[in-house]
Amino acid sequence: MKQKSLYRYRDNNTNMVNYLQDWRYIQWQRIKDVFLKVDRKDFVYDMPYQDIPKHLGFCSWTSSPHTIAHILDLCYLNLHRGAKVLEIGSGSGYLATLMAHLVGPTGHVTGLEHMMDIAIESIANISTNHIDLIANETIEIIHKDGRNGHEEGGPYDCIIASCAFPEWPTHLEDQLKNGGRLVVPVGREGELQNLTIMDKLLLGTKYWFVEEPCSFEPIMANEEEQIKRFEENKHFVTITDNLTTTTFKMDSNWIKSEYANDLSYYRR
Repeated sequence: MKQKSLYRYRDNNTNMVNYLQDWRYIQWQRIKDVFLKVDRKDFVYDMPYQDIPKHLGFCSWTSSPHTIAHILDLCYLNLHRGAKVLEIGSGSGYLATLMAHLVGPTGHVTGLEHMMDIAIESIANISTNHIDLIANETIEIIHKDGRNGHEEGGPYDCIIASCAFPEWPTHLEDQLKNGGRLVVPVGREGELQNLTIMDKLLLGTKYWFVEEPCSFEPIMANEEEQIKRFEENKHFVTITDNLTTTTFKMDSNWIKSEYANDLSYYRR
């Protein structure tokens, strides 16, 4: 059977969600409910209902809706009410917002984003229609190099990497609760990646399996690599690279950074 093109369904969020359900990317009613509640146009600036990755600027991308739906499906049992979740490479804030609605006000989602401009923009995106998630601290966005995770916020029920690690990040296993799940795309830049899942069973036993081939932006190794990748991808520059239309004053409790203590750094 020929798959329907999402180009026919890009007019609103509801039609996009129905498409994802029709093709079984969404298999749980709670996941459908949060997709309906979180409109992708708040996080993507052009043709938001296409089922393709979208460029955020600064060589960063947000995943396609079907990829996000699949990850939520994989992690569904670990995204229960009250769960503690870590996302490495939180980008636009879309996945973090979906997860925050799943874990509810008693849960907590920490997003790590290494690009300050994107971290700030994600707060603005979330605040468009979900500012309560920030106000009640269900979501916390931190400007931080996420390679080593965020040990001080753990242990977590679920850790999701929204960028590819060149090798399996063994050190992140210790930040996971017993009964937790770790989902990481693994593969070196330019090579095939595999979406790899590790379950930490209740007694601490670890079980790995590979879900499927995938394609994610590689995690930034250091500042030199970041500059090099930006230079190589200048042809992808979009309006979001120079977005200055949003007047937004950051509250000190809304975004944290391991690099800057001066709040003026967050004011645009």
